[in-house]
Amino acid sequence: MRSLPRARAAMHAATATNSKAATAPTSRPSGGERTDGRAIARPPARSAEAGRKPGPGRPLGTNAKFPFTPPTTDPETGEITGGEAVFDPMLARLQRFMLQSVARKFLPKSRTDKCLRLRQASKEIQVWQSKEFKTTSYSGLQTCGSVWACPVCSAKIAERRRAEIIAAMAAHKAAGGCMNLLTLTAPHQRVDQLGDLLKKQALALKNMFADRTVRKVLAEMGVLGQIRALEVTHGRLSEFNNGWHPHYHVLLFAGSGVDLARFDGPQMKDWAVRLYLRWAACCERAGLGTPSFAHGLKLDDGSKAARYVSKWGLEDEMTKGHTKKAIHGETPFDFLRAYLGDKADKQAGALFKEFAETFKGKQQLRWSPGLKKRYAIGEASDEELAAQMDDHAAMLGTITLDQWRDVLAVEGNGTVLMLAAKGGWDAVAIFLESIKGKGQRTDRQPENNGCSSRLSRT
Repeated sequence: MRSLPRARAAMHAATATNSKAATAPTSRPSGGERTDGRAIARPPARSAEAGRKPGPGRPLGTNAKFPFTPPTTDPETGEITGGEAVFDPMLARLQRFMLQSVARKFLPKSRTDKCLRLRQASKEIQVWQSKEFKTTSYSGLQTCGSVWACPVCSAKIAERRRAEIIAAMAAHKAAGGCMNLLTLTAPHQRVDQLGDLLKKQALALKNMFADRTVRKVLAEMGVLGQIRALEVTHGRLSEFNNGWHPHYHVLLFAGSGVDLARFDGPQMKDWAVRLYLRWAACCERAGLGTPSFAHGLKLDDGSKAARYVSKWGLEDEMTKGHTKKAIHGETPFDFLRAYLGDKADKQAGALFKEFAETFKGKQQLRWSPGLKKRYAIGEASDEELAAQMDDHAAMLGTITLDQWRDVLAVEGNGTVLMLAAKGGWDAVAIFLESIKGKGQRTDRQPENNGCSSRLSRT
């Protein structure tokens, strides 16, 4: 067990990192302070090493990266070491809790507003640690399971969906098939409403895959199934603001019963042109206008498909869909980052609310009928995935209801997990003692279901 001084040091170092690095994804300055106006709870005492700041040559990376040392070259071997920040999954998790607090502001009384705040019936609130990855998580709390509106649930669901897709792709390629990535985009303008665009695009997509020419092309490619992913960005910060930009990525399970040697450059271009012509016609019929030949449809080979899926759910590079930081626009979770960095950005909040309300109940991924069964992929809802616990985890401790109210009062639910992972349960106990009584001054309290559990350590 960690000694008390070491636990204090770990706690202070973790909370100091939280205040400085948790807002790293946004370009807006945070000043190293909380953005909700509350002071960060500190332990009653510090060790000599607590709160140490990175010095010169140790800049903080973005996307939940630790400080890193400059690259060095071995004069004898020429090997270059260092120069890359190490991804910290717990810092990324802390950032997601901060974004969730922003989402709650714009979605009051929603399931996301209660996510990981209220207990499941009379269950105890516990903190668990993965034996393999050393990350920490809660049990005994309700989850919303929203892949669209909740940054915390979305990341968990996305990672599990990524594992499903990778397994299906591997099985398909092992059976002699290949993968292709089809990207479909339609015209959009600043004045377009997101809901209207989605309805029109859904109609165009339905008509396209029912088209005789499209079916013939897919048959030539040996496509036996597909997975469609719906994504959206917004161009409010671009030079030409074209508003909402919903689009589809379609993973094609191709190469079944055909010669893979056919998938060369000229043949791929031929298929892409024929598909584009039908996609353009379907967009026009749906009232979307004519998509450009350059951007309306792209058909990429298996390497692009593999790179696309490899990023699904990951936080160290470019996260998927509405969660990632877009290159040529903003994703809905970028709106949360923007508001977290600048509360005067009311437009960011309004756009996120429009997105969350419009996408509520929609599927992020759609597998063609029979594809999951073919590759023995089980069926699980987003809500079930969000509530899943790591099979190989150990319980660190239990939090009482009064202590949990204190945690919520200071928006410390992410901090508790960070401290548990970095400093053990002793660091959590010090943090809980430092914020004792804070929950008596908040109106946002979980219901007391008669649980009288004590703070305990295993």
